[in-house]
Amino acid sequence: MVATRTGTTTNNITIHGDTPILVDYLAEGAANVVFKVWSKRAALTKDDDFGQPGTSTPDGIPRIDGRLRGKLLRLRKNLPFVAHVIESHNHFEKEIKPLFPSGRLVEQLLCKVSPDFVNSLNDQLRRREADGLRSQRRRGAFLAEDELYATAITSMLWDDEHVSCEFKPKWLAQSPSAPSGAKRCRTCALRAMRQIKDHGPPRSEDYCPLALVADGQEVLSSALKSVLSGCKGAPLDLSNFVQKLRPFFRKNEIIKMLRDLQIQKDPDGIFESDPSSLDFMTAMTLRDCTMFLKIPNRDSAEAQIEARLGDLDLKTPDGDKAEYWKQTEQQLIDDGWYTATEKTTTDARGAICLLSKGD
Repeated sequence: MVATRTGTTTNNITIHGDTPILVDYLAEGAANVVFKVWSKRAALTKDDDFGQPGTSTPDGIPRIDGRLRGKLLRLRKNLPFVAHVIESHNHFEKEIKPLFPSGRLVEQLLCKVSPDFVNSLNDQLRRREADGLRSQRRRGAFLAEDELYATAITSMLWDDEHVSCEFKPKWLAQSPSAPSGAKRCRTCALRAMRQIKDHGPPRSEDYCPLALVADGQEVLSSALKSVLSGCKGAPLDLSNFVQKLRPFFRKNEIIKMLRDLQIQKDPDGIFESDPSSLDFMTAMTLRDCTMFLKIPNRDSAEAQIEARLGDLDLKTPDGDKAEYWKQTEQQLIDDGWYTATEKTTTDARGAICLLSKGD
């Protein structure tokens, strides 16, 4: 845990590294690390130090900016393909946020961060790495110490009354570059290729993302069961939660809206598009976002499922990403992964793509 101090500037929150707010590692992906932010006082009593910045508690302790209560803090890694936070945040505010109704996105607050604060979090990551607590594939990548900003995001963590779940819907429509007569969608084709190359077994949480926007009740239920297998706080028997989620996905517009926007922003595919165009970068951002779910444990009219999209950091072609996207797509086409005619002695097991269900 790291002690920090928070205050505000005119337009945003500023976080330094020298007064008592607790910041604890929570999770990380390829591009960012997420930390839980909480009051040191709250660990000892029912009270906390959040409130109006510039004021103090009755015992004289400076208050932590109340906008951080219930938030998580996300900081970017020092990697060439990860956009600077201010660039990504501006893209979110100007290009992503207007696309969705209010309440459908994980909220983001821009925070200024000091170098000593970022250094202290990198020290935390190094300790975790030394103790063997970081995933092998995440080791060696640390936070960008010259980054001036972080984002405080809505917490969708599970609690006593909710099960929490997060998953990546990925490509909800076929790649515009896929060959006609394809038997696999883009996500299933890439998964099959990686499974064979990495000699990995199929995973229980694998499913075809097209099932999330399909009309069939059975295929949706199967996909939701796979999604729920990674839920925090869920019981072993997931049937009740599948029953709750199925009508929610049928009625809630967010997943179909995400699919339609992916199509709208990239109608032509990587070979016919400018990877640095705003629309194409937005499409790639929407194809790699995360859906966060909070599902009530109890059944009542007031117990509502909450669903928000997050991890909407700008996907840029920097750091040879554009070439990687093109090479990946070409390989999926040339080696027969889209058409399920790949030359391999090992079967690509796992989820059956919805495109091949009729065969």
